[in-house]
Amino acid sequence: MSADAPAPPRTRLFYRLATGFTLGAVMLGSAVCATESGAACPTWPGCFQTALTPNGLQSGIEFTHRVVAFLSLVFLLAASMYGRRLLDARLRWFPVAALVLAIASGVFGMMIILFHLPLGLGLIDVGGALTALCLISYATVRLDSPGRGTRLSGWVWATQAVVIVMHLLGIVVAGTGSFVRCLGWPVWRIVASDQYVELQWVRIVCGLVAAGMLVGVMVVASRRADLRRSVAALAVAWVGELVMGQVIVGQFTGGQPRSIALAGTYSMLAGLIVWLIALLGARAGRAD
Repeated sequence: MSADAPAPPRTRLFYRLATGFTLGAVMLGSAVCATESGAACPTWPGCFQTALTPNGLQSGIEFTHRVVAFLSLVFLLAASMYGRRLLDARLRWFPVAALVLAIASGVFGMMIILFHLPLGLGLIDVGGALTALCLISYATVRLDSPGRGTRLSGWVWATQAVVIVMHLLGIVVAGTGSFVRCLGWPVWRIVASDQYVELQWVRIVCGLVAAGMLVGVMVVASRRADLRRSVAALAVAWVGELVMGQVIVGQFTGGQPRSIALAGTYSMLAGLIVWLIALLGARAGRAD
């Protein structure tokens, strides 16, 4: 098999399933945080000491996240096994790296349920999950789309790095129970209930830099016909996220109670944007 030969159908299937369930795990994990559902299933792996299954909306969100996260591990393992004969080292090893990161994220997620998780491990939990999503998404796109990268793809991945740092800073600055610790873009103001004012400003600057870079790469990518649909999907999701953030800004600042539906949708959309950026970066590296 040459480096540019199409991957076998079963390999493509498992890579796609791994990507889909990893995305689902990230988005549902965002929903768990935003809806404060993490404590709704106080035991592991079942929800309660006397019952395996959930008994309400919040426990249902948490339990569904556990199931999807477990299936993502299964399919990442399958992708790692079926991809081991691919000649491109990135396509072989990215699913393996994604599996390791996803396992670490799952273990730390379990620790959150059972006892307090230190800040450093919380950062590894979220950062690992987002990185795993980027790695398996790249590998899946490039299975059928050979190419060695372009200047545009490099800028897209640089943008992704800034976006992920912005999300991780939200965990650092968030006060107890703050919505800011969940995936989401800054509300462009200092939140009095949070901590580390200087780092809050750094996060806002990161958001502005990420916004500028994102606009730039979307403008350049839109000149390529094969990327226009990816750009359109990313633009719609990102603009929707920014608008929605201003609509629910009171839920960040403590001026209004948290709406499960709005908060969950907002944070899940932030996870979706990370995936759409990863798709754009992977596709931008293909031959035009």
